[in-house]
Amino acid sequence: MIKIIALFGPSGSGKDTLAKYITNNVENTHEIISCTTRPKRDYEIDKVDYYFLTDEQFGEKVLNGSMLEAISFRDWFYGTPLEALDENKINIGVFNIQGIECLLKDSRLEVYPVYIACEDNIRLFRSLNREANPDCEEICRRFLTDLRDFEDIPFEYYTHYNGNKVDPGWIVSDLKNWGLLSKID
Repeated sequence: MIKIIALFGPSGSGKDTLAKYITNNVENTHEIISCTTRPKRDYEIDKVDYYFLTDEQFGEKVLNGSMLEAISFRDWFYGTPLEALDENKINIGVFNIQGIECLLKDSRLEVYPVYIACEDNIRLFRSLNREANPDCEEICRRFLTDLRDFEDIPFEYYTHYNGNKVDPGWIVSDLKNWGLLSKID
């Protein structure tokens, strides 16, 4: 089975930073790069943060069956193609709750959801500082949506705290303690 550690949590909690930290510092891990049709943010790089696709390109991947999970959110599409995974490594990716629910139903996958927890004031600071000209209205919308989205998580998960001045290496300790970074069989 293909092993996935699925990071999820509210906007600004540090999911992407932690995914990159793990894959850059832990052997036998692979960063999952998802696809999206949303516009690229100032700090994002195509084929590093996401594969930025047109609606037509995304639709083609869905129709040819290469997407493990795909969702529509605010008129944009997000998804994970099967080719984004490495069956010989532990795959690390960032997902939303609906994406994880799809992954959990796929019998080819062994999925371990990890909720990234963080205080609202730290998340807000991170969100305001990751772009030169942040869209404050969008940041507020995301925060209000997060209140609803993370109120009732419909599956079991691990929790990692990623607050202020926490060494990102602590997530590796947590993953090791939970047995999630064991070797691939």
